Amino acid sequence: MEPNIVIYGAGDKGRAYYDFLEKKGISNIVYGFCDRDYQRIQNVKNVKVYNYDDIKNFKLIFILALSNKSSIEEVKNILETDGNICESMDYASCCLKEDRVCFNRELCSFFHINAMDDYFARAESDASLADFWKEDSVFYNGFKKLDLSEVIELACGRGRHVPQYIEKAGHVTLVDILPENIGYCQERFKSFDNISYYCNNGYNLEKLPDNHYSALFCYDAMVHFELVDIYEYLKDIYRVLHKGGYALIHHSNNGMDYKASFVNSYNGRSFMTTQIFAYLAYRAGFQIIDQQIISWEIKDIDAVSLIQKV
Repeated sequence: MEPNIVIYGAGDKGRAYYDFLEKKGISNIVYGFCDRDYQRIQNVKNVKVYNYDDIKNFKLIFILALSNKSSIEEVKNILETDGNICESMDYASCCLKEDRVCFNRELCSFFHINAMDDYFARAESDASLADFWKEDSVFYNGFKKLDLSEVIELACGRGRHVPQYIEKAGHVTLVDILPENIGYCQERFKSFDNISYYCNNGYNLEKLPDNHYSALFCYDAMVHFELVDIYEYLKDIYRVLHKGGYALIHHSNNGMDYKASFVNSYNGRSFMTTQIFAYLAYRAGFQIIDQQIISWEIKDIDAVSLIQKV
């Protein structure tokens, strides 16, 4: 396999891309990195960092590893003007002949492991928690409608939200795709006897019983999930809730690009809208109780939906 990929961006995101390709055994497809700071960085893991002007005529495939929205648009325009191909990390799934959804799910998990300490340090800050738990927030207004007698928190991470509601809950089931997160929560909340833990597969709740739970909520996680995974979750959430149970879901409202996923969109917002979410939830059997569009650094980029099993 000829090395034909250039990772545009030699910062943390670009290095994580390379680490993931290395983990998958295909880092040999990387021709090099490209970065405006190429003179200072020079190489990453013995892979050369190039000046764009030196390679722009080589007919390579550029994968953007940038975080700033304006920089992403600027670089995309430059690549298009020069007739170069701009792909997302999804392209690597084709090299592996892997399903794109599975590839993106695995990459999303890898990213969260790779940057876990930094991410959760920010997520546990008072300012970050206030977005969800201050009295007048969209999240908290929806949360107050939930029956916490038998509640599931989906994609719980390191359990940053648990202290906000554990004293009000009957029994809590914490669910996450990462064993590292489940293990962290088990240690963090070992003094509580009303919490169960479940490391799932990232798209359903197959080991949880039918018609058993009073409510489910998911904050700051499903915004990254693939649309098809969200539908699989919704069908299984319907299965595990008892009649009348609510689900409160924080999801993306990024309908600007059907290719959008965790790996190629600003803030990792996957392709989803309130209307599409409502359609999927309705098809899964839910009644749509409320939907609120919110801004998360970008105007109207996210939404919070409250749905009920009828």
